[in-house]
Amino acid sequence: MATEELRRTPPYGPAKGMLEGLRLLQRSSPSIVDQELLRAHGIARGNEYKVVGALRYLGLVDEEGRPTERARLLKARGAVQLLNLQQIVRDAYPTLFRKLDLRTATRDDIYNHFLADLGLAPEMAAKATRFFLELARAAGFQVGVERHGVDEHLADARRAAASDSAASPRRARSTAAALPPSSLRASEGPTLNLVLPAEALSLSEEELAGFFRRVIRAWRAAATAAAS
Repeated sequence: MATEELRRTPPYGPAKGMLEGLRLLQRSSPSIVDQELLRAHGIARGNEYKVVGALRYLGLVDEEGRPTERARLLKARGAVQLLNLQQIVRDAYPTLFRKLDLRTATRDDIYNHFLADLGLAPEMAAKATRFFLELARAAGFQVGVERHGVDEHLADARRAAASDSAASPRRARSTAAALPPSSLRASEGPTLNLVLPAEALSLSEEELAGFFRRVIRAWRAAATAAAS
């Protein structure tokens, strides 16, 4: 591990505020990103300096708070923007990506990396883990800790439905209605038509999977809200 990487402390401030700082760079072009600017936008009150530090860690602003050339990559649209954000995350966390496969990594794996490999204190490592997971999801990475929980939930729901079906057909119908949308047949709910931009042709299978996962999560949330 490079000495320079050991000297850098991963962001461990409020995850919501740090992501809002990133989105601010996506939608605007400030000459300087500092605590005063963040206060004006109501971002991470009392923790503005941690947001500035996170943007610096990601290489999006320099030591003076000036947006870097890399920050311009966030202004791309569609799949290209997602790819750019993924590369920014990889470059910011090089040792984590060398050591762990996010597709199978657990929250504990990521926490232990920050604790043991980068020398963070337990509380800081926990906060750094929380932010990294939120950032990884925003970038469309497939994260094992998230997939594992979903798979277990679906397996439990399907086992319960099978058990109820054997006991009572009427009860099975009510149980099936309570299953999450991903466990229902496509004919039992609204269809989703998706038009991909041309840039999607350059995506890898893993990156496409992450992109579709984000779209489906948003679609399910919208369908749930409409039904309630």
